Amino acid sequence: MTRESRFRNLEQFGFGPNVMKKTKICAKCGQIAKTGTFFCRRCGAFLPRETLYDRYRRQHACCTGCGTVLTKDAKYCPHCGMRTRLDTAGK
Repeated sequence: MTRESRFRNLEQFGFGPNVMKKTKICAKCGQIAKTGTFFCRRCGAFLPRETLYDRYRRQHACCTGCGTVLTKDAKYCPHCGMRTRLDTAGK
């Protein structure tokens, strides 16, 4: 199974990076909103510019080559094989 087909399978059930890229969460009331909306339909608050995907990537280490989220101890990217900054940081 390819990476793309796994993502499509996840998306069918409302999970995965493709869904996260299309979703925002209101910081005031927690309402889910689509990426193109600017105001929360429940409480009227301004929605953040960042999507769930943006927030997730900001909170985790990512491969500089392909953007895959890495585990804390990854020395190489599991997707593209690129050596990570985590591996070169201690040298």
